[in-house]
Amino acid sequence: MAKKRRPRRGSLAYKPHKRAKRIYASLDNVKDLGKQEALGFAGYKAGMTRVLRIEDRKDSEFKGQEVADAVTMIECPPLRVYGVRLYKDTLEGEKVFTDIIGDGYDNRLERKIDLPNETHNIDDVEEYIDEVSNIKLLVHTQPYLTTIGKKKPEAFELPIGGSVEEQFEYAKEKFGNEILISEVFDDGQYLDVVGITKGKGFQGAVKRHGVAVLPSKSQKVSRKAGNLGPWHPDHTSWKVPQAGQMGNARRTEYNKRLLKIGEDVEEVNPNGGIKKYGELRNEYLLVKGSVPGPAKRLVMLREAVRKDGYPSNPKITHIDK
Repeated sequence: MAKKRRPRRGSLAYKPHKRAKRIYASLDNVKDLGKQEALGFAGYKAGMTRVLRIEDRKDSEFKGQEVADAVTMIECPPLRVYGVRLYKDTLEGEKVFTDIIGDGYDNRLERKIDLPNETHNIDDVEEYIDEVSNIKLLVHTQPYLTTIGKKKPEAFELPIGGSVEEQFEYAKEKFGNEILISEVFDDGQYLDVVGITKGKGFQGAVKRHGVAVLPSKSQKVSRKAGNLGPWHPDHTSWKVPQAGQMGNARRTEYNKRLLKIGEDVEEVNPNGGIKKYGELRNEYLLVKGSVPGPAKRLVMLREAVRKDGYPSNPKITHIDK
């Protein structure tokens, strides 16, 4: 009799299963196209809706016809640049050289981080620019511009494209000012969305790893892995699916197409607001497909690292409210 074969239960690509360090992710592994601009953005997941658009993919059998897509709405209030972080190369790798904190931040930022008593001028570090290997912006979100009821902003690093000299010029331009989502991305391009998934708490092996439920007569417990491993070596391998913490982990969704960057919130705001979120008040994105995390959670956006270019500018004919 032929031996039955199947893929193992549960992917090892997501090991270890543990909680994320914080409720929002950081922007790592960004794709630098050599442009003098910010290489990412952040927004608050609002919910999902449906759009009708004209299919523009060349290899689609529905090209030129009207198709329906489920999309995620992400509200993107402007990011405020409150500082600049300079890096230099050392024998141990890239290390922080210095931070330049200006006065272009909201007082609510003191709820999040400890700010210095004195502010600095970014022109003071121009003489040390030869020692710098990389420059990143220090930005904070402005959730108080939305209706989610949050006052404490999130603070993180925002990478910049181009050479060190180009990064410095861009940092001088944006120092103490705001960055809009429309300055970073274009309609139709592909994005990677990095977020923290919904937390599920302590769950068993069936729900957590997808193992099969054992027959009732095989063992005393049915909702467990059939075998925890051999006698020797006499310890349980980390690959064995067992119960534990599920969800609340950092996950990346690759190649999500950005269908629309909108300014007119009346196009998407239903009567009474979006369920579990409220009304949109700022620029928003319509991203095809789902996005990790619950409503009101901050998600990070970057240009897709696995895909070049985009088909064309999408033509949306209808947006459900």
